[in-house]
Order: sequence, then structure tokens, then C-alpha cells
Amino acid sequence: MIRQLAALCATTALLVTALPAAQSSAATAAGPSACVKTVLPLPADTEPGVSIVKGADPSGRYILGHAPRQGRQSAQAVLWVDGVPRWLGTQPDSESSGSAIAGGFVLGSTGNQAGTDYWIYSIKTDSYRILQVPEGLDIFALTGMNARQDIIGIAWADEGHFATRSFVWPAGGQPQLPPVPKGFTTVSVADISDEGRMIGSAGTPDTSKFSNYVWNSWNSRPIRLRGTHQDGVTVRDIEGSWIGGQVGQGIYSTGFIWNTHGTLVARLEDAVADVNSSGDAVTAGDDFIDHYPSILVRSNGTKLTFPEGTMLTHIFNRNAPWTAGGYENLDGRMTAVVYKC
Repeated sequence: MIRQLAALCATTALLVTALPAAQSSAATAAGPSACVKTVLPLPADTEPGVSIVKGADPSGRYILGHAPRQGRQSAQAVLWVDGVPRWLGTQPDSESSGSAIAGGFVLGSTGNQAGTDYWIYSIKTDSYRILQVPEGLDIFALTGMNARQDIIGIAWADEGHFATRSFVWPAGGQPQLPPVPKGFTTVSVADISDEGRMIGSAGTPDTSKFSNYVWNSWNSRPIRLRGTHQDGVTVRDIEGSWIGGQVGQGIYSTGFIWNTHGTLVARLEDAVADVNSSGDAVTAGDDFIDHYPSILVRSNGTKLTFPEGTMLTHIFNRNAPWTAGGYENLDGRMTAVVYKC
């Protein structure tokens, strides 16, 4: 778990007050009593099982997750609007999944043996817009969307269902492929910000070689993101001017925060699960080996350690009604929760 927060680039102009070393060493870790937990309610026909928070609209009023539903084979997309749950999906008796939520809209899909609907759900009008997939785009999965409704996803490559490629589908436009960095053959985009910046990896599958990047433009070469010793990193989230990621996996991971210029600005002892527009972060924690919980780290260096079994997947912007959300894993049962700190 996080025991120290070190600033690596305190002189960077864009860093502002984020994570300076002097404040880090003096930061105090508040106990669980500093935060109030709320277990999110579930629809009446929810089966016992796994429910989690996946993400939220920047307003904090709309929270996206999934939970098991009676009569379905897998977890279904669930949306909480001001704390009240509703199922999402366009076809009865089908499987649904929510991929992203932004600007009062949810990106998702509904599938059965007859096929798959890809849709954008409007929370305000309680209605679905079925996406008309352009000819030649054989979608494997839609993975992200920003407030402008620019979409990122993964498609099967032209050579058949043995290789995939990532794409960005601008709102009102045609899908396009992000520029591939020199020396690589494929790109896998992980997240897109409201400004249209993207993060992800570039790789060469036949050699298992890969590096992670930020694309500040869809038409220009990306900037490589590196660890403290030029380590290979994995990026997870971008919000505003901040990027969160890690080196390593599980209990052996180290978390990092970069700015969108590719400058490494902070190092955390645990993998970063999510960042917000102020540079605050929550760590992923671990519930399989050491059972250590997530920790919230503010950009001024203070931190909040959550109770054992708390795994945070999302940190809200500071003006939202909640602070963080994810799930609580007690006795092997995962329950969707949010916290106010």
C-alpha cells in the first residue's frame, strides 16, 4: 500500500501544487472514520453476487456499474441516478454492458444470439440511440466515450478474426486509426478525455514489445510515457491534464501520475486506479493476495486509507456529491459502494 508519495518534477509549470515531496513527507493518513460509506441500492430483481461501480459522470449524479440480474447469464449494466438504480439495455432477455459514462450519456451494448446493439443512452430523456456502425468497421468492443461523444473501441483487423486494432470514432464523423509510433505495428487505446486526448499502448505482437503513449491529437505522433528508470508502464486513466498508470502487476506494482506533456510528476507505491481533474488519485489496492485496501491521495500530498476490503475504481471531481466509488469485498462478496470524505 502507499507509504510515501514522492514528487519527481516539482518545478514543472503544469504541476501547480500537485504532490510536492515536502508536503508528501508531512502528509497524514486519516482513518476510515474520515469518510462516510454508502452501499448503493440495487433493483428488486438483482441476484446475489458481484456489484461494482465502474465509473461516473463528472457531475457525480450518475454512476455506472454492473450487477447480476435474475434470468441473465452475466452481470448487467446498472445506472444510479441520484442514488436510484435502473437497468440498462435495449432488448428484453438480453445481456447488456455499459462501457463509459460522460456528459449525461452512457455508452453501452446489448447482445443476444440475434446480434448486438451498440447504443448511447440519454439519461435526461431516458432513451437509446442505436449507433449505425459504418461499413467496414467490424467492432469487437466499444471501450470509452467522452462528453463530446467521441468513442474509442477495438475492431477486428482486415485479415480476419485473429487480430484487432483500436479506433477513434469522432462524434458525427467517421472512425479513424490513431497514428502508430515508429517501430510498432499496432495500437491499443485505453481511455479518452473530454478534450479528446487518448492514452494507450503501441505494440508488436510477434515480439511482445510494447510501450504506452498519450495522443494529444488524433493526427499527430503520440508522446511516450515512461517510468522512473525508463520502465515499461501501463496507463489506465486520463482526466483533464492528468494521466494515471503503473509499472508491474498486483502487489509488485508501482503507481505513477503524468501530465499530458508526458512528464512524470508523481510516484505512488500502489497502482493508480483512477485520477480526477485536480490530480487527485485512488489506488487499486489488492483483494486477492495481501488484501490491502485502496488509498485516496490528494494532490497536496494528504491521503486517506480505506477499510480492508475496499477496492476503489473511481474518484469523483472535487465538486461532486461523492468522493470515490468502487466495491467492498467482504467474505468473497463484492458490493457497490461510494464514499464521501
